[in-house]
Amino acid sequence: MAGRKKGEATQLQIEVSTEEEWEKLLQKEGLVVIDVYSGWCGPCVGMLGNLKKLKLEIGGELLHMATAKADEIETLTRFRNKSEPTWMFVAGGQMVNLMFGANAPRLCRMILDELAKETAVLNGEGERMTIPFNELTPEEKIRKEEEERRRLEAQAAEEEATAAKLNALRLLSLARRDVDPLHLVLLPPHVVTAGPETGAWLELTTALTEAGALILEEHQVELEPETASAALELGAEGSEARREWSIALQSGPCVALLLGTLLETTEQGVTLAELLRELIGPPIPLEAPPESLSHKYRDGDHIPGLWAPSEPEKRTSAVALLFPELQEADGGAAPVEVAVALFEAERQQEILSGLQGVAEKILAVALRQVGGHEETVLLGAENAEGRLM
Repeated sequence: MAGRKKGEATQLQIEVSTEEEWEKLLQKEGLVVIDVYSGWCGPCVGMLGNLKKLKLEIGGELLHMATAKADEIETLTRFRNKSEPTWMFVAGGQMVNLMFGANAPRLCRMILDELAKETAVLNGEGERMTIPFNELTPEEKIRKEEEERRRLEAQAAEEEATAAKLNALRLLSLARRDVDPLHLVLLPPHVVTAGPETGAWLELTTALTEAGALILEEHQVELEPETASAALELGAEGSEARREWSIALQSGPCVALLLGTLLETTEQGVTLAELLRELIGPPIPLEAPPESLSHKYRDGDHIPGLWAPSEPEKRTSAVALLFPELQEADGGAAPVEVAVALFEAERQQEILSGLQGVAEKILAVALRQVGGHEETVLLGAENAEGRLM
């Protein structure tokens, strides 16, 4: 939009910049074509030649041209701070149409069309169709819908790009387990209920961000009693802490976070494992330091604010339970424990017959000589509870 040429504009267009001038303009009889503009860019002087030519060709007192500076006119608030040419058509003190852009042929056609309609109204041959100033015109609604569509597309593209980036980081971290293995943190139901913007959840994510650690995966899980007690241990077998922990895990959804880092140490110079040990503390809250998240956000004496496996073997089991899809992404299954059974050779048929239901789990059967008699060696996969799978 070019700058204003006052000498030329004054001859053709009425200049309006205040509420009083605006109200006076609305009282004009006939059709008023208003170039609505913001003060920082000025009116569309590039269209003056077309408007002047049209005015000379039509003549008469029913067509008025004007410019309106939106900065100080309340009715024109929504047109402020915009540089696109905006043409408002007013008749009988009300808006009857609106056009955007500098399309001269279209603007001239609309002027002729709206002038014909208003002439018919004034002659008692038609009815004026108006649009309240505070309502969007059909063209504005279409433009608004298009803007929203583009915004949603951009948002979806950004989310897709973010997801792809996180997935790439996750796979890269998986490929670099020898540098810093994956770590897991479980948010118990009482922490999940409080929400991510408060308490243990917020402190954890803030600390991870400051340390440069990555949250590779995050999802909500509902745990079954067997899997909860088997893979997410807390306290000694049969203890009150173990019992309350198992009940708590089943009381509502938990959130599992899979963490990793692409460097050997965090930005504080410690490994991710060391950071989590210091930040979260031991699983049993009363054994953890008062400033640890496990202790600070505990639920009673036995339910920690956050849970993280204390040993590599437990971490492997917990990751396999809560993120089974990572086994496929890593190109192989998680390590399994192996059970070995020894028994007298003459009992071989009896014992193997009893194991027919799990025959596919038996890895090998061998005979060995011990003190002049034979024994059968049975090698099989073992689950977390020590039973042959």
